[in-house]
Amino acid sequence: IYQFDDTVGFFNMKIDSNEYFSLVFPGFLMMCIGMYLIPTKIFHTDSVLLSYKAKLNENFFKYIYIFCFLLGLSVDLMGDSLRFIVYLLSLLTYVAAFALFAGNPRKNRYWLVGILLWNLISSLRSGMYHDLVIWIVFSVLFSFYVLKLSQIKKILLFSLIVLMVLLVQKVKLVSREVIWNSGIGYSQAVVSSAEIGQSNLGTDSLFSTVNLVSSLNRINQGWIFASTVNNLNRYNNFQGMTIMELYFKSALLPRFLAPNKLRSGSNEIFNEFSGHTINKTTSMGLGIFADGYVAYGKVGVIVFCFFFGLLFSFTFWIVGRWSRIDPAYILLIIPLLIYSCRPDCELQTVLNHLFKGILLYGFLVTLTKYRFVLQNTVKSEL
Repeated sequence: IYQFDDTVGFFNMKIDSNEYFSLVFPGFLMMCIGMYLIPTKIFHTDSVLLSYKAKLNENFFKYIYIFCFLLGLSVDLMGDSLRFIVYLLSLLTYVAAFALFAGNPRKNRYWLVGILLWNLISSLRSGMYHDLVIWIVFSVLFSFYVLKLSQIKKILLFSLIVLMVLLVQKVKLVSREVIWNSGIGYSQAVVSSAEIGQSNLGTDSLFSTVNLVSSLNRINQGWIFASTVNNLNRYNNFQGMTIMELYFKSALLPRFLAPNKLRSGSNEIFNEFSGHTINKTTSMGLGIFADGYVAYGKVGVIVFCFFFGLLFSFTFWIVGRWSRIDPAYILLIIPLLIYSCRPDCELQTVLNHLFKGILLYGFLVTLTKYRFVLQNTVKSEL
């Protein structure tokens, strides 16, 4: 992004490259140290064993897929206390789809394609594409793991993802205005979004510098972090642990105990400390580097990144213990980390998702682990 400073206007990096990298490199190093501090074998799961166990439990995963998909259709009908729990359960549709794909990629690919198509339709209808992009990325990465694709095919698939992100970034503002202001239905929204996309596909503006840098700024935290550092250096408005207390309060306490806690997607913290102002329809978060700097400056970046990595390490350890029961449980790492991988999410959303996800999925593992053990034992003996 530093290469485009004279041409991108609003998206200029707010601090020089020397200051930026002197903060980012130590923070990233400490995050890596924290992330690998707790030993785990989660990254050494045998894909052949996962495929074999997934085949044994194919019907079970189909039931989970159907139930959780139907449950996901009711998310908007739920109250605040249940909506997030139902949403977490609906994410198991993807877990079941990945498990089915792992068991028999050729036969069961339609289960994975089906949920991605539904996500596409929902995204076109709402004008929100974050979930669609992240699930496509996860699906492509998982296909690498299962299918053992060649390097050429991997490069081709990643190139298609980059093209998709550029197209989404180019057309989303126009499509949102049309969809949100007109109140059109699903079919009309899909047609309208497709027409807008087609009109922009193949034009020079799709690969323009402004669109490229705008896309880069939405998929990484560099620009937001630099803007936050610049803002804090000007006003010296460091917060200590005040913001983190708000984050933990929002993540750990139910709303009936903390009715005024921050809501997921709130722009309050971003607008106060980033030096920029976004409206309620734009989703952007400070990120752990910026949160650390808001707290204690350069020292805060190092300390916060270390403990953030340690949180991931603990998550890997938990899922690793689940996977000892059955390799399919390792797939729960995907819905657990979906918000951690999204650049638009603030830290309190990540903490909230991880805390509630570990509790809920841990309960489901306890509830279903004997079913997996019994099913695997019986079929192995046969």
